[in-house]
Amino acid sequence: MGKRCQISLTTFLVVAGCLPLAAQENWCSNNGWHSSGMTNHSEVREEHLAAAGNNVVNPEQNGSIRVHGWANADILVKACVQASASDAGTAEALAKQVTITDGPGRVVAKGPASTDKSWWSVSYEIWVPAAASLELQANNGSIHAEGTSGQIRAHTLNGSLHLKDVGGDVEGETTNGSVTIELAYGTTWNGQGLKLKTMNGSIHLDLPSSLGAEVEASTVNGSLKSEFPTGASTKDEHSLRFTIGAGGPKIEADTVNGSVRISRQG
Repeated sequence: MGKRCQISLTTFLVVAGCLPLAAQENWCSNNGWHSSGMTNHSEVREEHLAAAGNNVVNPEQNGSIRVHGWANADILVKACVQASASDAGTAEALAKQVTITDGPGRVVAKGPASTDKSWWSVSYEIWVPAAASLELQANNGSIHAEGTSGQIRAHTLNGSLHLKDVGGDVEGETTNGSVTIELAYGTTWNGQGLKLKTMNGSIHLDLPSSLGAEVEASTVNGSLKSEFPTGASTKDEHSLRFTIGAGGPKIEADTVNGSVRISRQG
């Protein structure tokens, strides 16, 4: 059974062992989260569930996603459930109607339809098997993934996308937000490749010189800057193509309104 802890506006009670680390660091708090003329309620929940062939994470209407790869075979879910209503009792009751998982491999939030006078959101921090296939979908919230090596399909409408020390077959896209990829020095890309895209936002690739890859970057309205040698590259005002090391999987980065910056480690 899942573990549930509550935080109200009028009472702050910490029971030893009840709040996970993320909550102890004010990850889920009413501080700085306000709805004009409404009362807010926040609670942290924790659940374990079995992984599936394709694992879906979707907070639905509002909420961020943070994913960590780990060595375990199951999925650990920590969720921040927030609700807003006319009074404290109604807000708490609304939060209790929200569910955070929907079976093996489905970290999906469900709850009552939101209105102008009552609404809810869920943000996730989860740990998944490192090689798991992931479908990460957000509407109004950021997506962060690190330490995974399986297939990733990540999409958010309004929010940033941050990938750190990942591998595999990875595609990430946001409509309104920045995109960042960080790979540690000494990393080699194990997998099919990486494709990143944003409509309105900048892209930053922080890549090690040890990485063997074919890099392609483009922008319609913005600048292109690379710290890697460009002597053997193809470059024009709006696109850049070059090889790192002996080459390898393709890394693509495309934006319409924003700059592309490629940093070199080592």
